[in-house]
Amino acid sequence: MAISTLYRKLNDTSISKKLYFTIGFTALLVTIELCTLWFSITTLSAVRSYVGGEGLWSKAQKDALLKLRTYAYSHDEADYAKFTELLKVPLGDKAARIELEKPSPDYALARKKLLEGKNHPDDIDGMIKLLRRFHNIYYLKKAFVAWAEAEPALQELIKIGAELHILVQNDGNGKQIDLLLTKIDLINRKLTVLEDNFSYSLGEGARWLEQMVLRIVLALSLTIGITSILIAISINRNLKKGVYAIIRGADLIRNGELKTRVQVYSKDEIGKVANAFNEMTNTLEKNIHDLRLAEDNMLKQKERAEYSEKAKQDFLINMSHEMRTPMNAILGFARYLHDSPVNKEQLECIQMMIKSGDHLLMTLNDILDFSTIETGKINFIKQAFNTTELIGSVIKSIGAEATQKQLEISAEIDHAIPKVVYGDSGRLTQILLTLASNSLKFTTHGSINITAILISDGPEEALIEFRVKDTGIGIPLEKQDRIFNIFEQATNGMKRKFGGTGIGLSIVKHLITLQRGNIWVTSAPDRGAEFRFRLPFLKQGIMGTSAPNTGVGSGKGIRVLVIEDNVINQMLVLKLLKKHGYETSVAENGKVALRKYKEEDFDIMLMDLQMPEMDGYETTENIRKMRSYKKNIPIVAMTAHTVKGDFEKCMALGMDAYISKPFHPCELYEKIQLLVVK
Repeated sequence: MAISTLYRKLNDTSISKKLYFTIGFTALLVTIELCTLWFSITTLSAVRSYVGGEGLWSKAQKDALLKLRTYAYSHDEADYAKFTELLKVPLGDKAARIELEKPSPDYALARKKLLEGKNHPDDIDGMIKLLRRFHNIYYLKKAFVAWAEAEPALQELIKIGAELHILVQNDGNGKQIDLLLTKIDLINRKLTVLEDNFSYSLGEGARWLEQMVLRIVLALSLTIGITSILIAISINRNLKKGVYAIIRGADLIRNGELKTRVQVYSKDEIGKVANAFNEMTNTLEKNIHDLRLAEDNMLKQKERAEYSEKAKQDFLINMSHEMRTPMNAILGFARYLHDSPVNKEQLECIQMMIKSGDHLLMTLNDILDFSTIETGKINFIKQAFNTTELIGSVIKSIGAEATQKQLEISAEIDHAIPKVVYGDSGRLTQILLTLASNSLKFTTHGSINITAILISDGPEEALIEFRVKDTGIGIPLEKQDRIFNIFEQATNGMKRKFGGTGIGLSIVKHLITLQRGNIWVTSAPDRGAEFRFRLPFLKQGIMGTSAPNTGVGSGKGIRVLVIEDNVINQMLVLKLLKKHGYETSVAENGKVALRKYKEEDFDIMLMDLQMPEMDGYETTENIRKMRSYKKNIPIVAMTAHTVKGDFEKCMALGMDAYISKPFHPCELYEKIQLLVVK
């Protein structure tokens, strides 16, 4: 009757309450089962502890008898002292048992006595609980009775030991001693029987406890399983009808029949789910319609964005080419005039032209690098270079302006740094030049120092730390984390006072990070700033080539074919080459270059990439396909493009070197000397 009432109430409750009831009841049974297992394990552990204690008790008793017999013959007081010491083990167990059998025992005393019985400290609490809880259980009671029966024999043993001690001290006759030893043997046999009974009874108790626990666990497991199944069947019968209706409706919706609505059979949770399903279907139908309209709109926007991105990239490429081409002529002719005989006033004007051109070029490079870093298309070129010479070129670049500001510039190079390392020397120069230019900008008096230190020298890589230190205005601590952000400067007034775009340090950080390096700054207001960064470089043994010869050398006897469509750049390259004795010839496009090369022999070609009729890529490809020795002529790419992929494409086509416009005359001479000598 009670079960039937409970069943009806369960069916009338909500699904959540059914689940709560099921989970709660199951959790309760599982908790009871776990507690039973824990209780049984701890109890069995306590039984094991008593078995171990019996072993200690028995061993101590046997050893005590052995020492007593030894004492009877050796008359050594140490043997008798050992006898009394060993008896503390069974005496301690006895005292603990007597105390625990009291109605209100002293547990601290019981623990102390069990410890004297050599029982493990971790087992003592379990032993106390077992004796207090189960001392009236038949099997355990039987074991404890055997334990108690052994104690009179133990007391008799102590008494005989005392008599023997007195006899030995008084030089008693041997017959009396032998008589006492015979009594000791009888006591030992009696104790052995009692010890066996104790162990046997404990074993029976452990097996009884194990069987009882198994029965309880089995009963609980069956209860959990049967209860869960009955509750699941009950819930399933009431939910099945409504759920199947929703499933059928969902199948129809999945097949695209968005007009489908499910029938509502009740007002419980299933009914609410059915109503929500119908509302969801209404919303889904409307949303799908709206999404299709939005998708069409997004596709159109995506096409416009892709077109805009492509236009942006094309613009950057064209801007790079169109700005670098005249910059190449401006800086090239300015440097050409700088090395020509001019008066002091003219030299100062030329130096200002070169300084302004370099500043404009750096700004242009920053803008283009910002765009390439933003799109993730930046390129790094690994080539051999000398660190000392590279830092020297950086110092030379800012030397004139530093002299004007009466600043001292110095460099310190660690002699342990390999003479030749491999990496992107152009990007390293850009990083050092940006940091040094910043120091120059923000330093009005004092000095600027560039340092290179070898941090680690592995078999394949060398880790080098570079430092750029100045005595300038410094950077406040709270601003130091922000100076590497795009368009950030230490203060708003700096941009007005010192100028700058605010992207140089951000580009520096990105260039260093992309090369597996890191950068940080140490500074304080009015105490200058020190920028440090570390970069790994490959060593000469890995790359297998040597450093380039940085000397200009003579061009006498070297025939150079200049392939360039821009008349001004033609004039510049020809003047630079003729100045050092090179023999030159000009081709305004790839077709003219191929015709001239078939008619004449040249030692090297300087190839522009973007030309009318036939560009530098196609020209190089045709030359490398020649079947004669002429296909092996060194070709140097000279281009105003700096986008990612140009260098790789040039190398893949068989070009031997790559010079980016605007270029320094020394770079041009070095490339020619290196390739022609090679």
